[in-house]
Amino acid sequence: MPSSAPVLVTGSSGRLGREIVVLLRARGYACRGADLVPAPTTDCLLDIRDADAVLLATAGAQAIIHTAALHGRQYELGVPRLDFVRTNIEGTLHLLNACVRHGIRKFLYTSTTSIYGQAMVAPDRAVWVDEELVPQPRDIYDITKQAAENLCRDFFEKDNVQTAALRVARFLPEPPNLTANHRLYRGLDERDGAVGHLLALEHDFAGFEVFNISAGSPFQREDVELLKQNPAAVLAQRLPDALPVYERLSWQLPHSIDRVYSIGKAQRVLGYRPQYTAAHLLRKAWQSTLLSDEK
Repeated sequence: MPSSAPVLVTGSSGRLGREIVVLLRARGYACRGADLVPAPTTDCLLDIRDADAVLLATAGAQAIIHTAALHGRQYELGVPRLDFVRTNIEGTLHLLNACVRHGIRKFLYTSTTSIYGQAMVAPDRAVWVDEELVPQPRDIYDITKQAAENLCRDFFEKDNVQTAALRVARFLPEPPNLTANHRLYRGLDERDGAVGHLLALEHDFAGFEVFNISAGSPFQREDVELLKQNPAAVLAQRLPDALPVYERLSWQLPHSIDRVYSIGKAQRVLGYRPQYTAAHLLRKAWQSTLLSDEK
């Protein structure tokens, strides 16, 4: 049974953070949401750059799930690099220090598949992105997220705070066609992201671990060369029911696929099984067209 001590979720007003709060509460966890922005899933307003405020907010927690961050889109909007350092690195450090101060034994860090960066670029094939792929950050967002992962590793090894990093895939609001395309190889539904965090919360780690968390993909490692040139041919083999849906909805398939996120490690270690896959999304879209025809 979950402990009566709360799990603190930072970034609880965001798309992923709020789903984590909702899921934990539904599973019987006491849960406190913390964010700079008010929301129904946020219990306290917290600026993680404020070390004293972090100490107060974390007192009595059994675990911390840290989703709060400045993101790549904010860098594109001109947010200075120093703000990324203060939020993504120093903010994470304040939370980890609070774990040591209060004896909080579990800290889950929401990282990003974006940190693989230039390692996901190959001229003649799609890149198979598993946790063995060495990150090559491209910008200050990637750099600070990787640095925060390294902080988590350091606190596990030196302070015995049980940390893990979950590199979540893309879950931006997008048009349905683009969402379906991304769900085939690099997307995530935030509800599945929340489940990944719950599974990591309930797992006992012997050492620092990193996990890719995405919707998974119907594609296999041996498909990477053809995916770069002709993804429709691969899709016809791996998920043939998708093609009639694309045709019925007049959706466009990707002309080329440059990467495939592998969730094999999360499946093996955590038992992660995403529900909101490309197949699920396309099945729902197909059902919607049938209902429309009946009206």
